Amino acid sequence: MLDLVALGEPLVQFNAVTEGPLRYVVYFEKHSAGSEANVCVAVSKLGLRSGLITRLGNDEFGFFIYEWLRGQGVDVSRIRFDPERPTGIYFVQRSYPVPGVSTVLYYRRGSAASALSTSDLDEDYIAGSRIFHTTSITMAISDSAREAVIKGIEIARRRGVMVSFDVNIRKLLWPSINDAVKAVEGVLSNVSVLFLDENEAELLFGTKDPQVVFKEAEARFGISRVILKMGLKGSMARWDGETVSSRAFQVPVKDPIGAGDAYAGVFLASILKGLPPSRAIVRASAAAAMVVMVRGDEENLPREQDLEVFLRNYGLSDVELR
Repeated sequence: MLDLVALGEPLVQFNAVTEGPLRYVVYFEKHSAGSEANVCVAVSKLGLRSGLITRLGNDEFGFFIYEWLRGQGVDVSRIRFDPERPTGIYFVQRSYPVPGVSTVLYYRRGSAASALSTSDLDEDYIAGSRIFHTTSITMAISDSAREAVIKGIEIARRRGVMVSFDVNIRKLLWPSINDAVKAVEGVLSNVSVLFLDENEAELLFGTKDPQVVFKEAEARFGISRVILKMGLKGSMARWDGETVSSRAFQVPVKDPIGAGDAYAGVFLASILKGLPPSRAIVRASAAAAMVVMVRGDEENLPREQDLEVFLRNYGLSDVELR
Protein backbone atom coordinates (compact mmCIF):
# COMPACT_ATOMS: atom_id res chain seq x y z
CA MET A 1 0.00 0.00 0.00
CA LEU A 2 1.24 3.47 -0.88
CA ASP A 3 0.91 6.40 1.49
CA LEU A 4 0.44 8.95 -1.29
CA VAL A 5 -0.31 8.79 -5.01
CA ALA A 6 0.03 11.94 -7.12
CA LEU A 7 -1.08 12.82 -10.63
CA GLY A 8 0.84 15.42 -12.60
CA GLU A 9 3.61 16.40 -14.97
CA PRO A 10 7.28 16.12 -14.02
CA LEU A 11 9.60 18.30 -16.07
CA VAL A 12 13.29 18.87 -16.56
CA GLN A 13 14.25 22.19 -15.03
CA PHE A 14 17.17 24.17 -16.44
CA ASN A 15 18.07 26.59 -13.68
CA ALA A 16 20.30 29.55 -14.49
CA VAL A 17 23.56 29.32 -12.58
CA THR A 18 23.96 33.10 -12.70
CA GLU A 19 21.39 35.77 -11.96
CA GLY A 20 19.93 38.15 -14.50
CA PRO A 21 18.11 37.94 -17.84
CA LEU A 22 18.33 34.59 -19.60
CA ARG A 23 19.64 36.20 -22.77
CA TYR A 24 22.99 36.62 -21.00
CA VAL A 25 23.05 33.35 -19.06
CA VAL A 26 25.60 30.84 -20.34
CA TYR A 27 25.40 28.00 -17.80
CA PHE A 28 22.35 26.09 -16.57
CA GLU A 29 21.91 23.26 -14.06
CA LYS A 30 19.63 20.35 -14.95
CA HIS A 31 17.14 19.22 -12.28
CA SER A 32 14.12 16.96 -12.03
CA ALA A 33 11.10 19.04 -11.08
CA GLY A 34 7.32 19.40 -11.38
CA SER A 35 4.88 20.12 -8.57
CA GLU A 36 3.36 16.69 -7.99
CA ALA A 37 6.71 14.94 -8.48
CA ASN A 38 8.23 17.26 -5.89
CA VAL A 39 5.54 16.25 -3.40
CA CYS A 40 6.22 12.56 -4.09
CA VAL A 41 9.94 12.98 -3.41
CA ALA A 42 9.24 14.97 -0.23
CA VAL A 43 7.04 12.17 1.08
CA SER A 44 9.54 9.48 0.09
CA LYS A 45 12.46 11.25 1.77
CA LEU A 46 10.54 11.19 5.04
CA GLY A 47 10.37 7.41 4.89
CA LEU A 48 6.89 6.93 3.44
CA ARG A 49 5.83 5.37 0.14
CA SER A 50 4.71 7.54 -2.76
CA GLY A 51 3.87 6.92 -6.40
CA LEU A 52 3.39 9.15 -9.44
CA ILE A 53 0.92 8.74 -12.30
CA THR A 54 2.23 10.50 -15.41
CA ARG A 55 3.63 10.27 -18.91
CA LEU A 56 7.18 11.01 -20.02
CA GLY A 57 8.70 11.30 -23.44
CA ASN A 58 10.66 8.29 -24.67
CA ASP A 59 13.75 10.47 -24.70
CA GLU A 60 16.85 11.22 -22.64
CA PHE A 61 15.03 13.77 -20.48
CA GLY A 62 12.27 11.26 -19.78
CA PHE A 63 14.83 8.62 -18.83
CA PHE A 64 16.56 11.12 -16.56
CA ILE A 65 13.36 11.95 -14.65
CA TYR A 66 12.32 8.29 -14.43
CA GLU A 67 15.67 7.20 -13.02
CA TRP A 68 15.87 10.17 -10.65
CA LEU A 69 12.42 9.52 -9.19
CA ARG A 70 13.10 5.82 -8.86
CA GLY A 71 16.37 6.63 -7.12
CA GLN A 72 14.50 8.85 -4.65
CA GLY A 73 12.24 5.93 -3.73
CA VAL A 74 9.16 7.03 -5.68
CA ASP A 75 7.11 4.21 -7.21
CA VAL A 76 7.36 4.62 -10.98
CA SER A 77 5.19 1.65 -12.01
CA ARG A 78 2.44 3.96 -13.31
CA ILE A 79 4.70 6.12 -15.46
CA ARG A 80 4.18 5.60 -19.20
CA PHE A 81 6.65 6.52 -21.94
CA ASP A 82 5.20 8.26 -24.98
CA PRO A 83 7.10 7.57 -28.22
CA GLU A 84 5.52 10.52 -30.06
CA ARG A 85 5.70 13.41 -27.58
CA PRO A 86 8.67 14.94 -25.73
CA THR A 87 9.29 15.38 -22.04
CA GLY A 88 8.44 18.91 -20.95
CA ILE A 89 11.20 21.32 -19.93
CA TYR A 90 11.41 24.82 -18.51
CA PHE A 91 14.05 27.43 -17.77
CA VAL A 92 14.40 29.42 -14.55
CA GLN A 93 15.49 33.08 -14.62
CA ARG A 94 16.69 34.23 -11.20
CA SER A 95 16.59 37.66 -9.55
CA TYR A 96 15.49 39.54 -12.65
CA PRO A 97 13.77 41.90 -12.92
CA VAL A 98 12.87 41.59 -9.22
CA PRO A 99 15.67 40.67 -6.76
CA GLY A 100 15.11 37.32 -5.05
CA VAL A 101 12.25 36.37 -7.37
CA SER A 102 12.49 33.69 -10.03
CA THR A 103 10.48 33.56 -13.26
CA VAL A 104 10.02 30.64 -15.63
CA LEU A 105 9.96 30.03 -19.36
CA TYR A 106 8.00 26.90 -20.28
CA TYR A 107 8.56 24.52 -23.19
CA ARG A 108 5.83 22.02 -22.36
CA ARG A 109 3.11 22.54 -24.98
CA GLY A 110 2.47 19.18 -26.65
CA SER A 111 4.52 17.34 -24.02
CA ALA A 112 4.01 13.69 -23.18
CA ALA A 113 2.23 14.58 -19.96
CA SER A 114 -0.18 16.85 -21.81
CA ALA A 115 -1.59 13.63 -23.30
CA LEU A 116 -2.51 12.34 -19.85
CA SER A 117 -6.07 11.06 -19.87
CA THR A 118 -8.48 8.99 -17.83
CA SER A 119 -6.95 5.89 -19.47
CA ASP A 120 -3.83 6.48 -17.36
CA LEU A 121 -5.76 6.03 -14.12
CA ASP A 122 -5.67 2.69 -12.32
CA GLU A 123 -8.55 2.81 -9.85
CA ASP A 124 -7.09 0.14 -7.59
CA TYR A 125 -3.74 1.95 -7.53
CA ILE A 126 -5.41 5.15 -6.35
CA ALA A 127 -7.68 3.29 -3.93
CA GLY A 128 -4.65 1.54 -2.45
CA SER A 129 -3.21 4.83 -1.19
CA ARG A 130 -4.00 6.96 1.83
CA ILE A 131 -3.84 10.31 0.03
CA PHE A 132 -4.41 11.26 -3.61
CA HIS A 133 -2.67 14.54 -4.48
CA THR A 134 -2.81 16.80 -7.51
CA THR A 135 -2.87 20.47 -8.54
CA SER A 136 -4.48 22.89 -10.97
CA ILE A 137 -1.23 22.86 -12.95
CA THR A 138 -2.17 19.47 -14.36
CA MET A 139 -5.66 20.77 -15.11
CA ALA A 140 -4.11 23.55 -17.20
CA ILE A 141 -1.86 21.58 -19.53
CA SER A 142 -4.65 20.02 -21.64
CA ASP A 143 -8.32 19.13 -21.69
CA SER A 144 -7.55 15.41 -21.37
CA ALA A 145 -5.26 16.01 -18.40
CA ARG A 146 -7.98 18.09 -16.75
CA GLU A 147 -10.42 15.22 -17.23
CA ALA A 148 -7.87 12.88 -15.66
CA VAL A 149 -7.60 15.14 -12.61
CA ILE A 150 -11.37 15.30 -12.22
CA LYS A 151 -11.71 11.54 -12.62
CA GLY A 152 -8.81 10.82 -10.27
CA ILE A 153 -10.34 13.00 -7.58
CA GLU A 154 -13.72 11.32 -8.04
CA ILE A 155 -12.16 7.85 -7.77
CA ALA A 156 -10.29 8.78 -4.61
CA ARG A 157 -13.35 10.32 -2.99
CA ARG A 158 -15.55 7.35 -3.88
CA ARG A 159 -12.98 4.84 -2.60
CA GLY A 160 -12.46 6.63 0.72
CA VAL A 161 -9.03 8.11 -0.06
CA MET A 162 -8.18 11.56 1.28
CA VAL A 163 -7.96 14.08 -1.58
CA SER A 164 -5.23 16.73 -1.35
CA PHE A 165 -5.34 19.63 -3.81
CA ASP A 166 -2.86 22.47 -4.19
CA VAL A 167 -4.45 25.40 -6.03
CA ASN A 168 -1.06 26.33 -7.55
CA ILE A 169 -2.42 28.58 -10.31
CA ARG A 170 0.18 29.23 -13.03
CA LYS A 171 -1.04 32.21 -15.07
CA LEU A 172 1.19 31.31 -18.02
CA LEU A 173 -0.68 28.03 -18.50
CA TRP A 174 -4.27 29.33 -18.52
CA PRO A 175 -6.12 31.31 -21.22
CA SER A 176 -7.36 33.59 -18.42
CA ILE A 177 -7.52 33.78 -14.64
CA ASN A 178 -11.28 33.30 -14.83
CA ASP A 179 -10.74 29.98 -16.60
CA ALA A 180 -8.37 28.90 -13.84
CA VAL A 181 -10.74 29.89 -11.04
CA LYS A 182 -13.69 28.18 -12.71
CA ALA A 183 -11.74 24.95 -13.17
CA VAL A 184 -10.53 24.94 -9.56
CA GLU A 185 -13.99 25.67 -8.18
CA GLY A 186 -15.31 22.73 -10.19
CA VAL A 187 -13.33 20.17 -8.15
CA LEU A 188 -13.24 21.71 -4.68
CA SER A 189 -16.40 20.00 -3.45
CA ASN A 190 -14.51 16.68 -3.61
CA VAL A 191 -11.33 17.95 -1.93
CA SER A 192 -10.39 16.93 1.62
CA VAL A 193 -7.21 19.03 2.10
CA LEU A 194 -6.69 22.37 0.36
CA PHE A 195 -3.38 24.23 -0.03
CA LEU A 196 -3.37 27.79 -1.33
CA ASP A 197 -1.51 31.08 -0.98
CA GLU A 198 -2.86 34.56 -0.29
CA ASN A 199 -3.23 35.55 -3.95
CA GLU A 200 -5.13 32.35 -4.72
CA ALA A 201 -7.31 32.89 -1.65
CA GLU A 202 -8.25 36.32 -2.95
CA LEU A 203 -9.14 34.85 -6.35
CA LEU A 204 -11.30 32.11 -4.87
CA PHE A 205 -12.78 33.78 -1.80
CA GLY A 206 -12.26 37.51 -2.37
CA THR A 207 -10.08 37.90 0.73
CA LYS A 208 -6.67 37.16 2.21
CA ASP A 209 -8.03 37.08 5.77
CA PRO A 210 -7.25 33.56 7.06
CA GLN A 211 -10.33 33.23 9.22
CA VAL A 212 -12.64 34.28 6.41
CA VAL A 213 -10.85 31.94 3.98
CA PHE A 214 -11.28 29.01 6.38
CA LYS A 215 -14.93 29.84 6.95
CA GLU A 216 -15.71 30.24 3.25
CA ALA A 217 -13.88 27.06 2.25
CA GLU A 218 -16.02 25.04 4.63
CA ALA A 219 -19.28 26.86 3.92
CA ARG A 220 -18.99 26.78 0.13
CA PHE A 221 -17.12 23.53 -0.49
CA GLY A 222 -17.25 21.55 2.75
CA ILE A 223 -13.46 21.65 3.20
CA SER A 224 -12.51 21.62 6.88
CA ARG A 225 -8.77 21.19 6.29
CA VAL A 226 -7.25 24.29 4.70
CA ILE A 227 -3.62 25.44 4.69
CA LEU A 228 -2.95 29.08 3.81
CA LYS A 229 0.60 30.09 2.89
CA MET A 230 1.39 33.75 3.53
CA GLY A 231 4.98 34.16 2.36
CA LEU A 232 7.27 35.91 4.81
CA LYS A 233 4.36 36.21 7.27
CA GLY A 234 4.34 32.44 7.71
CA SER A 235 1.35 30.14 7.30
CA MET A 236 -1.88 29.17 9.02
CA ALA A 237 -4.03 26.06 8.88
CA ARG A 238 -7.53 25.14 9.92
CA TRP A 239 -7.73 21.42 10.57
CA ASP A 240 -11.01 19.92 11.76
CA GLY A 241 -11.83 22.95 13.89
CA GLU A 242 -8.30 23.61 15.17
CA THR A 243 -6.34 26.65 13.97
CA VAL A 244 -2.53 26.44 14.00
CA SER A 245 0.22 28.63 12.59
CA SER A 246 3.93 28.79 11.91
CA ARG A 247 6.38 31.55 11.25
CA ALA A 248 8.44 31.67 8.06
CA PHE A 249 12.08 30.79 8.64
CA GLN A 250 14.57 33.39 7.46
CA VAL A 251 17.23 31.79 5.23
CA PRO A 252 19.45 32.88 2.34
CA VAL A 253 17.42 32.40 -0.86
CA LYS A 254 18.92 31.04 -4.06
CA ASP A 255 15.66 30.17 -5.82
CA PRO A 256 12.15 30.30 -4.30
CA ILE A 257 10.62 27.89 -6.84
CA GLY A 258 9.58 24.59 -5.26
CA ALA A 259 8.98 25.92 -1.75
CA GLY A 260 5.23 25.35 -1.88
CA ASP A 261 5.63 21.75 -3.02
CA ALA A 262 8.12 21.05 -0.25
CA TYR A 263 5.64 22.56 2.19
CA ALA A 264 2.74 20.45 0.94
CA GLY A 265 4.75 17.23 0.80
CA VAL A 266 6.18 17.52 4.29
CA PHE A 267 2.87 18.67 5.77
CA LEU A 268 1.07 15.67 4.29
CA ALA A 269 3.83 13.25 5.27
CA SER A 270 3.75 14.55 8.83
CA ILE A 271 -0.01 14.06 9.04
CA LEU A 272 0.35 10.56 7.59
CA LYS A 273 2.87 9.81 10.34
CA GLY A 274 0.26 10.69 12.93
CA LEU A 275 1.71 14.06 13.94
CA PRO A 276 -0.67 16.85 14.99
CA PRO A 277 -1.28 19.80 12.63
CA SER A 278 0.59 22.10 15.02
CA ARG A 279 3.75 20.11 14.44
CA ALA A 280 3.11 19.37 10.76
CA ILE A 281 2.89 23.07 9.90
CA VAL A 282 6.23 23.91 11.53
CA ARG A 283 7.95 21.00 9.79
CA ALA A 284 6.41 22.07 6.46
CA SER A 285 7.62 25.64 6.93
CA ALA A 286 11.11 24.38 7.70
CA ALA A 287 11.14 22.22 4.56
CA ALA A 288 10.05 25.15 2.40
CA ALA A 289 12.90 27.23 3.80
CA MET A 290 15.44 24.49 3.20
CA VAL A 291 14.45 24.08 -0.47
CA VAL A 292 14.87 27.75 -1.39
CA MET A 293 18.48 27.76 -0.21
CA VAL A 294 19.62 25.93 -3.36
CA ARG A 295 18.85 25.80 -7.07
CA GLY A 296 16.54 22.92 -7.87
CA ASP A 297 13.27 21.77 -6.31
CA GLU A 298 14.11 18.34 -4.92
CA GLU A 299 17.77 18.20 -3.88
CA ASN A 300 17.26 19.94 -0.54
CA LEU A 301 14.04 18.17 0.43
CA PRO A 302 14.80 16.99 3.97
CA ARG A 303 14.99 13.63 5.63
CA GLU A 304 13.88 13.31 9.25
CA GLN A 305 17.35 13.91 10.67
CA ASP A 306 17.72 17.01 8.46
CA LEU A 307 14.49 18.49 9.78
CA GLU A 308 15.59 17.86 13.35
CA VAL A 309 18.93 19.61 12.82
CA PHE A 310 17.30 22.57 11.05
CA LEU A 311 14.63 23.08 13.71
CA ARG A 312 17.11 22.69 16.55
CA ASN A 313 19.24 25.42 14.96
CA TYR A 314 16.21 27.74 15.20
CA GLY A 315 15.55 26.78 18.81
CA LEU A 316 12.70 24.43 17.93
CA SER A 317 13.55 20.86 18.79
CA ASP A 318 11.40 18.55 16.70
CA VAL A 319 11.07 16.27 19.73
CA GLU A 320 9.66 19.11 21.81
CA LEU A 321 7.04 19.82 19.15
CA ARG A 322 5.35 16.46 19.68
